[in-house]
Amino acid sequence: MSNYNKYVHEAEDEPIETIIRVAEPIDAKAILGLLRHVGKDTPYLSVGPEGANMTVDQQVELITRYNESDNNIMLVAESDDQIVGMATVAVIDNNRQSHVAEVGVSIIKEYWGYGIGSILTEEMIQFANYAEIKMLTLEVVTKNIRAIKLYEKYGFEIVGTLSKRLRNNFHYYDTYVMERLID
Repeated sequence: MSNYNKYVHEAEDEPIETIIRVAEPIDAKAILGLLRHVGKDTPYLSVGPEGANMTVDQQVELITRYNESDNNIMLVAESDDQIVGMATVAVIDNNRQSHVAEVGVSIIKEYWGYGIGSILTEEMIQFANYAEIKMLTLEVVTKNIRAIKLYEKYGFEIVGTLSKRLRNNFHYYDTYVMERLID
């Protein structure tokens, strides 16, 4: 997989340039800021407005582990000179499940509707093919119709439902388990 891909696309007649690239340790602080931002944008993520529960040094270590791995990847989406989204492919750390990876996508709300989620999903699938991963899996809140449609567009199928899987304040959300077989 290339280390850098540039896309120019439009949403509602407004062109936007997006660079998709592999995360680097220098991105750690920006990624933590992104996670705080998206945690405020939607109740449908496992992180809230507090963001990820880690320090910049811990995020640097996580990015480094991803970059040293042949079958894990952390991607960032840059637009307007800032990181506006990210995606991860993380293989389950178990020899008998090393062909299965969990995926996730997060994008700042102001950048929804520009196709960045589609680009990141395509890049994750391309990486999975490259890394010889056979199954991608994820959880998505059942009320997150926008994300469900995105994943279905790329061949993910709902294979189950988990009850009260996510809590935001006093609200509980069920999640769908979705999978995509990689040919």
